[in-house]
Amino acid sequence: MQDHIMKEKLAALYWDADVPPEELCRLMRGEIDRIGHIDRINLYRRLLMTYDWYTLLALIPRDRLGEALSAPVLEHLHPASLKDRYLYARNILFG
Repeated sequence: MQDHIMKEKLAALYWDADVPPEELCRLMRGEIDRIGHIDRINLYRRLLMTYDWYTLLALIPRDRLGEALSAPVLEHLHPASLKDRYLYARNILFG
């Protein structure tokens, strides 16, 4: 995904906070652990609750997909049907 489109999509997740899109990209890539109160778990949770699967695959680096579908992220997703959908995806991808 093009860098400016990624920044735009990540910034849209945090419309309610003054967070630089460049910092969100760095957080997503694992270069930093948090931006103020936002950590990667929070970022992944918002991503999963906002975007469709194909957009998620374009946004989340392949080496971070397992972390994005980890228990700390999924256990606080709602509605339950969304959580179940991503549990299923995790089981298919990571067995």
